[in-house]
Amino acid sequence: MNKAFILGGGVTLAALLIAPTFIGNSIETKARSTLAALNEQPLYSASIVSYDKGWFSSSAQIEIALDFNGILAAQQVGNTQDVSTEDVGMENPTIIANVNAYHGPIYFGDGVGIAKVKYNIAVQGEALREYVAWPDDVPLYFNEGKLGLFNGLNYSDAIPALQGVDDELTLNFSGFNGEAKHEGDGIRYQGQAESLSMNDGAFSFEMLNTTADITYSDDVDMLAAMNGELFEGDAAIAIEEMVFSDETGTNILVEALRVITNTDIDEDTNTASVYVEYAVDKVEGAAQDASDMVIGIAINNLDVDFIKAYQDFSNSTLSTPADELPEKLQAFIKDNLLQQLQTEPEINITKLAMTLPEGSFTGKANSKLVGVTALPDTLEDPSYWVSHLLANAQIKADKAFVESMASGYMVAELAANPQTQGMTAEELQSLAAQQVPMVLNTFVEQGFIKQTENGYDAEFVLKDGKANLNGAEIPLPFAQ
Repeated sequence: MNKAFILGGGVTLAALLIAPTFIGNSIETKARSTLAALNEQPLYSASIVSYDKGWFSSSAQIEIALDFNGILAAQQVGNTQDVSTEDVGMENPTIIANVNAYHGPIYFGDGVGIAKVKYNIAVQGEALREYVAWPDDVPLYFNEGKLGLFNGLNYSDAIPALQGVDDELTLNFSGFNGEAKHEGDGIRYQGQAESLSMNDGAFSFEMLNTTADITYSDDVDMLAAMNGELFEGDAAIAIEEMVFSDETGTNILVEALRVITNTDIDEDTNTASVYVEYAVDKVEGAAQDASDMVIGIAINNLDVDFIKAYQDFSNSTLSTPADELPEKLQAFIKDNLLQQLQTEPEINITKLAMTLPEGSFTGKANSKLVGVTALPDTLEDPSYWVSHLLANAQIKADKAFVESMASGYMVAELAANPQTQGMTAEELQSLAAQQVPMVLNTFVEQGFIKQTENGYDAEFVLKDGKANLNGAEIPLPFAQ
């Protein structure tokens, strides 16, 4: 019994002592393959300045550069060979990341715990101290976390508070803190920055309480994501308040700005659906105060292989001179577009709304390409696309809302008319108010809009190459 116990304990101890070197080898292999893949991206170049692998820990210094100037130079039409760094901007930015990894399954050196790897990454960012200031003993970016024994990733990251050093521009950033936790078969990342403000004397901007909430699968290839490939996930970015001011005394307040995205991939059909929503609770001080603004756009039946092919094409042509790009784009479309069209892609506006002091409107629209078996002889042939397009749209608006929008449009038209340019703003407004009812009545009589008990609405349908507006067929000049 005692011998078995001692033998078992010895095997366990040996495993705990041997495992770290295997994990260290795996870390180095993964790091080098990741940097090699990163070097294949047109925007990046990466290299290991130093790598020190020990039994229980490893450390490395990694240099990453962004080749902005090569891309900008390529976009100069004509003699691109003569474009120099001075012509396209500053030197390519380079960062140095110091990485420390402590090998598990029981790691030491940065505390003691159980994990496959405990790591930290520090980007000092010293070159940026010419533009912004932060404490000397703090890196510009710091990330530390653990990769669990079963590959569950948890980490936190931070950017310190920053202050601008330019005398002509006042800049203050509160800093940013984020945390990622492994939840189920995914990773959820939440981060927050309290404030950002800028002021150059003529213009000022302030942003308060920005939050990020992002969820993605733990098997997502982040290099592929950096390359623009689709992956499943949800993201929500929210800003509690933004204020814009200028030297004329104009102040614009934006409250509760939100951006929401969702991506789902159907592996059975190899298609993806992407949803993007923008929403604002309130805008004050602009040309027109507004509230409850939202637009949600759903793009469905995206062919995953087409998206990947397009991203590869886009990346491969980043350094292509602008005058050569149209020919390459035409070749790409000829070789790949049909693959996407055969999945019957959809673009739908699922939410559309806004409220003014006078009233509100709502709307939605759907569109889908169907029955495409071959590309047209010319992509600019509208009759071809109309014959394969299914579309419908509805919009409803309060009477006062429509009248307000029509009045604003007519005031702008009258102000541009040489016969009325001498009128005051009040006179233009009065003249527009007299004409709006007649204009709207004409639209109703012609069938462009329908008058309801509370306002106006309209419905448009396109099917089989025929268009219908509010129940009446309308001719299309380019229909087959």
